[in-house]
Amino acid sequence: MMRILRLAGTVLLLALSGCLGPQAPLYPQVASTVPPVPSNQGRIYFYREYEPYESLSRPYLYLNRGIVGISIPGGVFYRDVPPDTYEVSVYSRGAFPNQFKTIAVKPGDVFYAKIESLRSWYSGNGVISTFEPDTFVVAIIDPNQARAEFERMRYVQAEEPAQP
Repeated sequence: MMRILRLAGTVLLLALSGCLGPQAPLYPQVASTVPPVPSNQGRIYFYREYEPYESLSRPYLYLNRGIVGISIPGGVFYRDVPPDTYEVSVYSRGAFPNQFKTIAVKPGDVFYAKIESLRSWYSGNGVISTFEPDTFVVAIIDPNQARAEFERMRYVQAEEPAQP
C-alpha cells in the first residue's frame, strides 16, 4: 500500500511540475538584449512583485482601455508606444482611490508602471462578506527604484494576452 501511495505521489508531483512550464529568464540576464527605445516612440515597462500572500491573479493591463499584456507576479515586460497621453490601468474587481494613472509620453520617454495588489482592500457596498476581490493599483515608479526592483524580476515578454 505504501508503495502505491509513493508512486501516486511521484506521479502527482511530476504532473504538477509539468503544469508550471519553463521559467522565464531573470531580467538582468536579458537586459543587454533589450533594444533601445525607438527615436519616434516612448517605452512603458509594466511589472509586478511576486507576492504570493497577496494575489497570484493575472489581470489584463490596459493602455487607453486596450489590452497590452497580462500582469504576471514577479514579471516585467515593456511596450513601445507612439507619443500620446495614456491611461494606464489594470483589471481590478475592487476599487481604490486614484487606482489608475495618466501619463504623457514623448519620444524617448521611459515610464515604469508597477502593478500593486491590495488584497485586503475592498470598497464594497457595505455588505459584510468573507469574499475579498482582488484590488490592483497602478503606480508610476522612479526609474532608479524600478531598475533596482527589476534585479529580481523575470522577463515575460512572451506573455501575450488572448483577446477576450
